[in-house]
Amino acid sequence: MMKRLLPLAAMVLSTVFVAGCAQGTDTFTSETAGVPAVVLDDDPLRIVAATELRDLETVVEQAAGELGFAIELEFPGGTLENSERLKQGDFDEDVDATWFATNRYVDLIGASGKLGEATKIATSPVALGVSGDHARRLGWVDRQPTWAEIGSAAASGQLTFGMTDPSTSNSGFSALVSVATAYAGTGQALTLGDVDEVAPELRSFLSGQTMTSGSSGWLKDVFLRDPNRANALINYESVLHTINAEDNAGLRVVVPADGVVSADYPLTPLATADAETNQQVEALADWMLDHPEHLTDTFRRPVDPMAILPPELAQAFVIEQPFPGDRAVTDALISAYNNDLRVPGDTTFVLDVSGSMAGTRMELLRSTMLEMISGEASSLTGDVSLRERENVTIIPFNFSPGEPITATVDEVGGPQRQELVDGVTALQAEGGTGIYDALLRAYEQVEPGASIPSIVLMTDGEQTSGLSFGHFQRLYSELPTEKKRIPVFVILYGEANITEMENLAGLTGGKTFDAMNGGLEEAFKEIRPYQ
Repeated sequence: MMKRLLPLAAMVLSTVFVAGCAQGTDTFTSETAGVPAVVLDDDPLRIVAATELRDLETVVEQAAGELGFAIELEFPGGTLENSERLKQGDFDEDVDATWFATNRYVDLIGASGKLGEATKIATSPVALGVSGDHARRLGWVDRQPTWAEIGSAAASGQLTFGMTDPSTSNSGFSALVSVATAYAGTGQALTLGDVDEVAPELRSFLSGQTMTSGSSGWLKDVFLRDPNRANALINYESVLHTINAEDNAGLRVVVPADGVVSADYPLTPLATADAETNQQVEALADWMLDHPEHLTDTFRRPVDPMAILPPELAQAFVIEQPFPGDRAVTDALISAYNNDLRVPGDTTFVLDVSGSMAGTRMELLRSTMLEMISGEASSLTGDVSLRERENVTIIPFNFSPGEPITATVDEVGGPQRQELVDGVTALQAEGGTGIYDALLRAYEQVEPGASIPSIVLMTDGEQTSGLSFGHFQRLYSELPTEKKRIPVFVILYGEANITEMENLAGLTGGKTFDAMNGGLEEAFKEIRPYQ
């Protein structure tokens, strides 16, 4: 892009004035000697940002007005997904800079060559948000416990928590690294040997996890809606304080005393950016650093150690842990988490096999399920196949629910997986659509216990037989409390009744996933972090 130069001395001009001047072709000059030039361009500065930075959109708008050039933030995904897309070249043509929670993952996957020089804007450590009463009972109001103390409380049943899936979410990924590094106790970055060594302690720690998700927003909503699901959340310090501020949640935000991994929000031009674009990115970075109050307003810590912190942040002392530089280590850690360490999922797939699914739709459903069973399913950020130890039930339905297919998932190629393969291969499309009879069967089938239960409903049409949604609502209200906590994740597909399916997800505390335009395989994969 061709850029025009605007001196820093002129950047205090109003947005209207600058926008008006920008329509011409003049180059702005300054009589002030030595003032570096900032770029004014007809095209906006486009920045791909992590979703957790949405709360800074209005701040960036203010910066754009004062700096004199337009800035567009885009939020296509979280930090891990965005990093993978960066590596694939998805941002090569239309993006000027990135603003992720961290560039550590970019480095891990060998994509650092895609980026220029980064400027760290702020930090936010991974923390534990504990309900106030519970924090008092545990003695954590006036001190920072260690990860080991938190793990002991979880193992004894005194602490339950929700955490995003480390396979897809940077907050969950950073939390898992933080806990493992603390348990290793070497003062060094994790090694492959450390992952094996700390596995028993990690398993004990993770026994307290009762909620998982691919979205911090969904996790927060479920936590606030039903406090009995968990008494704590693991996320960034900034997210937890924001929950307190916006939802009056009364959480005690605890930064573990033995160290954490923090987000550092590096604003980074692409390596291919021209000099003028680099100047714009630098100008925005400088503006953010010169306005630390906007960072502390969102409960992030300015990088300037002399910045004044609000009381919520000043009370916690942060020790930064070393981060692994070897992807083999983090891959091994996440694999262990999925297949050995975490509380296993209890997952029920309620699959529409009515006549409207015949042909291509049924073939796609079979191939999607078979890929998940075989261990071959993957997303941008990693494996999304069925996990070892996961309890899986498949309930096909047309006019009425069919015979459930149930197995506890074993190793890839094992006999339990083969039973699921045989059941899915035999599915045939015929008959009408009895959604709610099948869902009721699913709720009868699931026995809540030492697992994280969920139900996935995939239907390509509207209800044509059996229970109505209203009748299902009445029966659902009569279920035991533990069963009513089981969310239904709905894949919207084909000619499904969107409004009714969204109401169903809302009733059960679930979420809808859009496959109306054919992305059935992607929708199944997107649900996996919630199971």
